[in-house]
Amino acid sequence: MTGALQGARVLVPRAGAWGERVAAELRRRGADPVVAPLIQTAPPRDPSVRDGMFAELAAGRYDWLFVTSAASIEQLAAFLTPRGLTLPATTQVAAVGQATARAVADLGADVAFVPVGQSSARAMIAQWSAGRAAASTGRCLVVRSDLAAAVISDELELQGYTVDVCIGYRTVGVDLPDAVARDLADGRIDVVLLTSLSVGRELRRQVPQLAASVLVASIGPGTTRDAERLGFTVGHTAHTQSVDALLAELDSRPRSPEVTP
Repeated sequence: MTGALQGARVLVPRAGAWGERVAAELRRRGADPVVAPLIQTAPPRDPSVRDGMFAELAAGRYDWLFVTSAASIEQLAAFLTPRGLTLPATTQVAAVGQATARAVADLGADVAFVPVGQSSARAMIAQWSAGRAAASTGRCLVVRSDLAAAVISDELELQGYTVDVCIGYRTVGVDLPDAVARDLADGRIDVVLLTSLSVGRELRRQVPQLAASVLVASIGPGTTRDAERLGFTVGHTAHTQSVDALLAELDSRPRSPEVTP
C-alpha cells in the first residue's frame, strides 16, 4: 500500500545537503521533489568577529557549543576544514534536533545533548539547564543566524552562565525559477514544505497567491504561527519541529478519494 505522498509534487525550499537528503526521502516515499531554494546562507558581511570566535572554539576555549541549525555547522566546517582544524574533544556540543546533530557528526564531532521531543530553542535550553549549574559548567558559545531570536543566550545569561554569541551566517532570499513560481500559483505543485519564517516570507513575496489546492505543510507549531501571520492557510503542522516527522506525517495522511468522470 502506498502512502499519501505517492505521486505528489513537493516543493523543497532549501538546497545543499539538507535539500538533497529531503529530496531523497521524498523519492523513497514515491513523491516527486522540486528542489527550489527560497533561502540560502551567506557569511556575515564582516566575518572577522565570527572567525575570531571560531578560532577560539577550535583552540578549546569553550566548554559548550550550542547550535540551532545545520547551517551553523556548515559555516563552521567552511572555516575549520581548509585550516586543518577540528572541534576539540573538550568542547561538548548541544544540538537543537536530529538534523543538526547529523551535521555535527558529519563534521567528525560527538553530540553531547539533543532535546527530547520538540526540536526548538526553548525546549533545548529548558532541558539542558535542568540539573546543571553555571558555577560548574564553564564557558558557552551560541552560534546562530542574524535572524534567529536570542532565546538560548538570553536564558543562559539569566541563569548566570558565561556565554558568548556568534552570528555565524546571514539568511538571504533566493528567487524561484519562473516555472516553479507559476506551478505554485496554478496548482501544479501539490505540497510546499514550510521550514522557517524566512522561507514563509520569501514564498509570500514571490508567490502572493498560492493555488487553493496547494497544501502548506509546516515543520512545527512556531512556524505555523509565523505562517498564519503572513496570511498562509497551513494544512498540516508537524508535532516535533522535525522535517523527518513532517514527511512521515504527510505520508500517513488519508489519501484523497479518486475522482472518476
